[in-house]
Amino acid sequence: MATIWKSKESPRKVDRPALEGDVKTWVDQMSDQESIDLSEKDLLETQALFNDEVIIDHFDGDWAKVYVASQSDDSDSRGYPGWVPTKLLSAEQIVYPPVTATVRIAVRTANLYNESKQPILELSLGTVLLQTGTDGDYFEVVSPLGKGYIDKKATVLPFIGQNAGETMVQMGRQFLGMRYLWGGVSSYGFDCSGFAYTLHRVLGFDIPRDADDQQESGLPLSPEEILPGDLVFFAYDHGTGYVHHVGMYIGKGQMIESRTPGAKVDIADLTEPKFASEFAGFRRYWR
Repeated sequence: MATIWKSKESPRKVDRPALEGDVKTWVDQMSDQESIDLSEKDLLETQALFNDEVIIDHFDGDWAKVYVASQSDDSDSRGYPGWVPTKLLSAEQIVYPPVTATVRIAVRTANLYNESKQPILELSLGTVLLQTGTDGDYFEVVSPLGKGYIDKKATVLPFIGQNAGETMVQMGRQFLGMRYLWGGVSSYGFDCSGFAYTLHRVLGFDIPRDADDQQESGLPLSPEEILPGDLVFFAYDHGTGYVHHVGMYIGKGQMIESRTPGAKVDIADLTEPKFASEFAGFRRYWR
């Protein structure tokens, strides 16, 4: 996957694995303070999963200014902006054959296999590929690396609730205790809105990338209407200012959230003083 940076000068020495697309190693080797600095020094914009389309604005040496088309953002209609090393882009524009089916990775991580069924790449939850056929226990897919195969089991939701909202809650629980990652949208780390974005994406619900944009769309709900899977928003100035945080309601007055830099995915009470004083509403995107 590709990490999308604020500028070409943003990456530090510790970020070298991310520049190669190895987010797993990158996250594992970062200290807590190095992870916190991604936010405090405003180094990252977002991330793009394998096969996500980007619109290229221009090149500058070994970097490209891009817009992640699948992540809507109010700053630009083309998508979420940022800088990415050109080595993480396909060498040319990919033109896929006509297909009618998509494959979504529904487990924490899954392998992309070559024609010999040897693993060639680890994919994160939420990765979307185009299906071109079947081969026994595998789906045949097409990607920037050409023809590949995904184990059918990797596309089956391991958590099934009474509805899509409950399913997202169960899916999210597997990440309890995982360290917050500023800009993160993958199984290797999430920020608060990236957590909500990816859980919805797995089920095929297209929602904005950031919390402030998420709060402006969706179905507004009263406290009496909320159900597990609905999003809960928080804003400065006692809930009336800029929306800076989002969690997912899980029932009984609680939410699951990727809390803040330096913290981990946890479950919090909505009555916690910080949250109660900054509450900014509920929204529903699932159906």
